[in-house]
Amino acid sequence: MGFRVRKQFAKLNIRIPKAVFYWKTLKLDPAIKIEQNTAFIKGKILHSMGAYSYTRSSLPRNTIVGRYCSIARNVTSLGVQHPLKRFTTSAVTYSNDEIKLDTLPEGLLKPFDGAKCPAIIIKNDVWIGNNVVLKPGITVGNGAVIAANAVVTRDVPDYAIVGGIPARVIRYRFSPNTINALLELRWWDYNFLNFKDIPLDTDIENFINALTQKINANKIDKFSPRYFSLSPQQ
Repeated sequence: MGFRVRKQFAKLNIRIPKAVFYWKTLKLDPAIKIEQNTAFIKGKILHSMGAYSYTRSSLPRNTIVGRYCSIARNVTSLGVQHPLKRFTTSAVTYSNDEIKLDTLPEGLLKPFDGAKCPAIIIKNDVWIGNNVVLKPGITVGNGAVIAANAVVTRDVPDYAIVGGIPARVIRYRFSPNTINALLELRWWDYNFLNFKDIPLDTDIENFINALTQKINANKIDKFSPRYFSLSPQQ
């Protein structure tokens, strides 16, 4: 499997550390989807990620990252919760994964919902700074920015800049009207290499107007990137 997958990654320009190819220990989420032109620069964990995104951190396998995202170093996820209303907060009441006792009385362990680790969803065009901690189950909105060293415990709105412990909205990147226009435009559904005649450093309003005109004139098609998946592709 290792050689075949490695060959697929090379064709799709998916960059990953060499350490990832110790396939005896590598586990992939069954729903994983990695689009072309992505980079896992550091770490041994692969998760779903959209085109033109990169990460320098290891996030949980069920993490979902959109397109055009930039994830800096040492971004981590908070651990699972422990029960506060049982006689002990120890995992011994619901899990044998850590201690690994050979024999346990049948029915001794009782499920605990807090031990489940829901997926972190990072949408498109998100920038996450160094040393950020993310709570499992949160969604980081399109165009959001998370300042270095923040601890994010709740959903981040689209195009918000957040920071602090716990993270709070500092300001928004653009005005409400511009944010609504960008969300309607969904520019990340297109390949920036096809943004011909649009200077990539132009004013945001000029960019919205220029790309809207190209879309309305059918001069640009939506991006359908190739991708790696464990499921058969249509």
